[in-house]
Amino acid sequence: MESFGDTLRQTRERQGFDIDKVARDTSISREYIEALEFENTEAFPGEPYLVGFLRNYSDYLGIDAEHMIQLYRAKKIQEAPIPAGLLRDDKPKYLVPVIAGSVLLLLITGGILLYYFLVFSKADEGKTIVGTEKIVQTYTLTNVPIQKRLYEGDIVSVKLPNGEVQIIVSGTKSSLLLDTPNGNQYVQLGEEVKLDVDGLPGSDIVIFLSDVSKNDSARGAEVRMFTLEETETAQNAEVDITSVPLASQLSSEASAKQTVLFEGNRAYPFTINATFRGACLFRSMADKNEPTEDYFSSGDIQTINANNGVRVWMSNANALKMQVIGDGKTVDIEVGRPGQILVQDIKWIKDYDGKFKLVVLEVD
Repeated sequence: MESFGDTLRQTRERQGFDIDKVARDTSISREYIEALEFENTEAFPGEPYLVGFLRNYSDYLGIDAEHMIQLYRAKKIQEAPIPAGLLRDDKPKYLVPVIAGSVLLLLITGGILLYYFLVFSKADEGKTIVGTEKIVQTYTLTNVPIQKRLYEGDIVSVKLPNGEVQIIVSGTKSSLLLDTPNGNQYVQLGEEVKLDVDGLPGSDIVIFLSDVSKNDSARGAEVRMFTLEETETAQNAEVDITSVPLASQLSSEASAKQTVLFEGNRAYPFTINATFRGACLFRSMADKNEPTEDYFSSGDIQTINANNGVRVWMSNANALKMQVIGDGKTVDIEVGRPGQILVQDIKWIKDYDGKFKLVVLEVD
């Protein structure tokens, strides 16, 4: 029987691609690529992920994705255990013809059902059937706006100038949670945000969340989304290097208390996700924009996008955890003590050796 894993591996090797190149080009992790080639289905968190990655990997190699998915499903059916009743050998002899006839009828019926399943599943372009209830959709996102209701497990394939990026819908309860190559990113109800999903400088997509249930994730999330034009992406993505302070300009006390999050030869935009686990008055000011302030409670999430830096003020430092995302990297920050009033700057500085560092500084 033809193997979807062997077909993927042999085609990749024939085209001279190594796994690391495939991972970079498709934004599928090396672990999942190897799992597909070795048909290790247990490595995936769920069937929607397996089928979505199998479809995208097949498209990348120029293989018929629907045929690969059919091979996977045929393998799944073939490996399903035979019902215990069919393995018993203590039946009276007069039941043998009846059992044989029943098995033959079952095989014929199963063959017919399998035929129609394969035929009609090929017609369902972009859909993966999970069990009998849930349909996972795969959408292609371009600069033409689309409005869709997304459900957990759905995949959004984003067409960008540097290649294609896969976004997985991970949560649709009270807010929209997206699993991207640049980390987990949140969109709040009624919010229109620009997101960097590939980790390269600049925002890539615009997404507006118009409807989501506070308690029922099965209702999904209604969104309007599109990709930014390449020129607009570049314009919105730049750090003002002339405004980046030198490390020598910091006080000795501030330098001693600083926490380095990222460092390298360049500065780039970053995103902060503040997740609240208790009551807190929270204020933030990104770059030179107007400050925003609100009262948050347990379960709330606030997303802040910045180029050069952000100043945050909180009335209860232990009531939140902050996650900083930039250039494909993610760092979690535990902020402070219960009841502590805290002011922090999270910003780029230029160190003595010429490298840029994104640091956390406490402000008196």
